[in-house]
Amino acid sequence: MKNRTDEQLMTVFGKGDQVAFTELYQRHKGPLYRYFVRQLDPSQGARAEELFQEVWFKVVDKRETYQPSAKFTTWIYKIAHNLVVDEFRKRMSEKAYNTQLDNEPSEELYDPTEQNKSAIKHCMSLLAPLQREAFLLRYESGFEPAQICSIVEAKPEAIKTRLRYALDQLRQCLARKLGGQE
Repeated sequence: MKNRTDEQLMTVFGKGDQVAFTELYQRHKGPLYRYFVRQLDPSQGARAEELFQEVWFKVVDKRETYQPSAKFTTWIYKIAHNLVVDEFRKRMSEKAYNTQLDNEPSEELYDPTEQNKSAIKHCMSLLAPLQREAFLLRYESGFEPAQICSIVEAKPEAIKTRLRYALDQLRQCLARKLGGQE
């Protein structure tokens, strides 16, 4: 099973092979869970877990109709993205939505020291949600810009702009926080 692609595993799972599902889950559980944790407010850890589980329920529900027309990772992150969008919409309807969402930022970026981790966390929390999402999909999850376009349903120019602004803002913020030059 380990030498099969994600798409092959999902196809085999669609035919009833539970071992294929276990392999897919093991391959993607960490990065997918981190995606939810970083997209939601840090105080929403339980909600991140619920959305994470909901993605896997949807994978199980759609196993028989899955078509490998795109990479499995693009498909599953599209499901995750839609759940995050629904969550934000739900929050907006419950109370006024604050344009700056706090997230638990990546602590794996560049293998930083404790001081740097704090600075990265702070700077990531200052990014606009769309910029943060594009940045995390690109640099944490390793998606190419074209794949990010498919996941978030945005044009390539929009993704390039989000990534460029995110990198610029992170550089400037980190330079201020760590005492470097901008």
